[in-house]
Amino acid sequence: MGAFIPRELIETIRGQVDLVEVAGEYLRLTKKGKDFVALCPFHQEKTPSFTVSREKQIFHCFGCGVGGNVFHFLMAMENLTFPEAVRQLAARTGVVIPVSRGADEQKKAGMESRLWEMNALARDFYRQFLHNRAEGALAREYLARRGLHKDIILRFQLGYAPAGWDSLIKYLKGHNYALEEIVAAGLAVASERGKVFDRFRHRIIFPIHNPQGKVVGFGGRALREEDEPKYLNSPETAVFNKRHLLYGLDLARPAIREQGFAIIVEGYMDVLSAHQAGVNNAVASMGTSLTVEQGRLLLRYTTEAVIAYDADAAGVAAALRSLDILCELGFSIRVVSVPQGKDPDEYIRSHGRQAWDSLVKNAPTFLEYKIEQASRVTGDKKKILQQVIPGVAGMTSPVEQEESVKLIAARLGLSWEVVKSELRRYQVEQRKKWPISDKIANKTHNIITDAKKIAEQEILRLILQNPGYLPVVEKELGAQFIENPLFKRIFKLMQQQSEKQGPADWMDELPDQERIVISRLLIERPPLGDSSEVLRDLIKTIKANDRMLQKDRLLQELARAEKNRDLERVNFLLKELEQLLSWPKREAGCAAEGGKELSI
Repeated sequence: MGAFIPRELIETIRGQVDLVEVAGEYLRLTKKGKDFVALCPFHQEKTPSFTVSREKQIFHCFGCGVGGNVFHFLMAMENLTFPEAVRQLAARTGVVIPVSRGADEQKKAGMESRLWEMNALARDFYRQFLHNRAEGALAREYLARRGLHKDIILRFQLGYAPAGWDSLIKYLKGHNYALEEIVAAGLAVASERGKVFDRFRHRIIFPIHNPQGKVVGFGGRALREEDEPKYLNSPETAVFNKRHLLYGLDLARPAIREQGFAIIVEGYMDVLSAHQAGVNNAVASMGTSLTVEQGRLLLRYTTEAVIAYDADAAGVAAALRSLDILCELGFSIRVVSVPQGKDPDEYIRSHGRQAWDSLVKNAPTFLEYKIEQASRVTGDKKKILQQVIPGVAGMTSPVEQEESVKLIAARLGLSWEVVKSELRRYQVEQRKKWPISDKIANKTHNIITDAKKIAEQEILRLILQNPGYLPVVEKELGAQFIENPLFKRIFKLMQQQSEKQGPADWMDELPDQERIVISRLLIERPPLGDSSEVLRDLIKTIKANDRMLQKDRLLQELARAEKNRDLERVNFLLKELEQLLSWPKREAGCAAEGGKELSI
């Protein structure tokens, strides 16, 4: 995995970062005892099963089974290779890694690096034209008419794409980027005739950042009414996928965490006006209804959201679609209805921060909003129920569900039992559809019922937590006592490690299956009681189990010998059985004489 990065550097980097701090930049962690828990970012769940241990620098999800150290977390969150994760954390810690990579890795890393650089250069190119070039005058006038101040324009790094067909292409080629690279970055377009031209021309430019602040793409607003579309976004690239991003999240994260909720608006200008007014927890879904991926992204920072889409028909439809997505993800939601058909940008500019805060404060719950909107479309109570029940089913609090049932019943003039019946029916249908339901997620993977396998598992856990137990286990049980193939591989790996190293130091060298089991064993609660006494009992269990298996084997052989009338074999097997059955008495005798059968 880390063939091109010295092992000692990998260990240095891992030792200088705190997994809790890194995970906390992506997830909303809650302290639970010594550990931290969060909703898992890798599968759908409503009850936190994702656990992070600061002490062990390990994470594990008891729902989907993913686990590992800080490198594996970053690999999963950012879709990185192991060397890429190491290098990203190296940049964070200031550790310098020599550039020595294999051909494929070097090629991929080089391509991604050039893509990041092109995006940054394009952003600076557009900003230069907005602020310092005569060609940017119309763009500056437009932004002034929209009431944007210079500080907000600078904070969001707005720019202007000149009207020329290949202005940016020439600029990037002057920085040694090939035409194919510029097209691959989504900054240029190739026509059917093979001509290549700038994607964004004569447009206000809104750089789009990932949550860590890197420019991943751009949005462009037309300055001429005849130019279509009005808003144009970058195409999907190696680093840009609009479904997985929220505009303004990189700047809104601190305010979202501080205030406990996010305001979701539709467009770039809505976010800019909100932040200019001091509403710094606003983000945008960039002109479309919210996607599941955007909801999961937001879930890293909060479980409460206020939707503030445009008041026109398209905005209402987008809000309703977003409600269902957020409800299924477990959000608590309210919906702002902007008066007089205005969008948030217009309303904030016209009425100011105080009026906007009042709208947010008095915003109806998602349920009240859905009942109101559904009632405007139809008077059919059954159809209205079908629209509002999914949101109720997504609630994790029984009290909240009960209150919602009462509200629906009161608004529609139905009995509580009718509403509850519809809710139960919907929940049954959804359980059949969920790829990973809470029922499945709450079960520990690979539940082991066999006594010996449980003992094998717990012995592995004790050795992982206290490597000093390894020689004792080897002395009492030998090196081949484990039957489970996966556990056997893990035991062999532990025999090869130094006592000075913890699992987080070497688990990045493990295959996925072994790593997941180790992370689970480390995060799960150990057996109650003194660990040395627990180990002693586990060793006894293994030995007793082995004797039972041996006894069954001898009895089967004895039956065959008697059937064949092989008296010599019968006598031999009877002696073996007698010796085997007397073993527990001999063990008890040793203990009674004051000695312990094993020393820990």
